[in-house]
Amino acid sequence: MTDEPSKPLLQSYVYNGDHCWYVSTVERTFDTAVGQTRGLETLVWEYDDKERVRGEMVGHMGGLNDHIAICRCFIAEGVMLDDNGEQHERFRRP
Repeated sequence: MTDEPSKPLLQSYVYNGDHCWYVSTVERTFDTAVGQTRGLETLVWEYDDKERVRGEMVGHMGGLNDHIAICRCFIAEGVMLDDNGEQHERFRRP
């Protein structure tokens, strides 16, 4: 597989009160146990919207459905989506 650069697909700035997060989904090449593959990754950082800089990374997940669920969870609860818990399952439904 050729080493293609990461390709941004969706970027969101999400607010809950005065707190802001930057959620970014990219298509990129991953090294796996069986070789390289291309797929989607969503990364999440705290974001200072006044200074316009990313802060601490607070999480990462899969593709576009995860991106939307993460945004919905931040808007509603002000916390990162818990991918393993049932308490946030509702954010994955349309």
